[in-house]
Amino acid sequence: MFDFSWNMLSYFPSSVSTYSDAHDSLFTIVYYLGVGIFLLVNSILLYFVWHYRHKPGATSYHYHGNNIVEFTWTLLPTILFAGLGLYSDEMWKVMKYPSRVPTPDVEIDVVGQTYAWSARYPGSDGILGNRGAKYRSNTNLFGIDPSDPHGKDDIVLTGEFNLPINKNVVVHLSSVDVLHSYFLPNFRIKQDAVPGAWIDVWFNGTKAGKYELACAELCGGGHYGMRGVVNMQSESDFNKWIDAKNAVRKQVLAAEAAQPKAPEPAPAATTAEDAGHTEHH
Repeated sequence: MFDFSWNMLSYFPSSVSTYSDAHDSLFTIVYYLGVGIFLLVNSILLYFVWHYRHKPGATSYHYHGNNIVEFTWTLLPTILFAGLGLYSDEMWKVMKYPSRVPTPDVEIDVVGQTYAWSARYPGSDGILGNRGAKYRSNTNLFGIDPSDPHGKDDIVLTGEFNLPINKNVVVHLSSVDVLHSYFLPNFRIKQDAVPGAWIDVWFNGTKAGKYELACAELCGGGHYGMRGVVNMQSESDFNKWIDAKNAVRKQVLAAEAAQPKAPEPAPAATTAEDAGHTEHH
């Protein structure tokens, strides 16, 4: 049964990142300010409706305004919004400014694609291979440079991702088709994934567990199903998991190296008729 509460803050999912509590504190202030202003304005409205209701024999009078009242209700919102801006400035810088992104303990690429999230982890060498838009294809979502040896062992996963707690995780975020939005409610993260751009997102998870990764940007008919799972676990468990993935990747690379590539077919001979047809076009 749906548990209704007038306090909208009670519907927040649990906060599990180092800066999520500061985010929630700001939201709480804005929420209660909004509730207070709503009650004040509507109380005044109801008073005026009752006080100036129709009365037998009452006559109207003309009122041309009051400069003090006009100045006051212009000044007070200005002070309020400026104060909220100053209060939230440091938190915004910590969450969003590239200069404040900490040195990563774990670094991954994430791309959105209708309708799934995919992640690329560095392989056993611990280095993400170079990427470029010109290399991107249906089988190479991240545009990994095939000539870069660091990219050979990289691990690509879709749908469910593991990350360690109490570590700085930096996500390089992009999209391969349309706008998506990388939304981790428990971490208080929402960042657009933009085609053709790579945007850094960082967080430090503080509690182990499985958490929802959703798309918060209407991206098409299957938008509702664009979900993933972020599994936050202890550093030792994460290391075991990534070691197992690296072992599987090494086996795949070894099998590919042992299998000789089929020779490419020779180009067809060009006849005089074909040459004339090409020149015509």
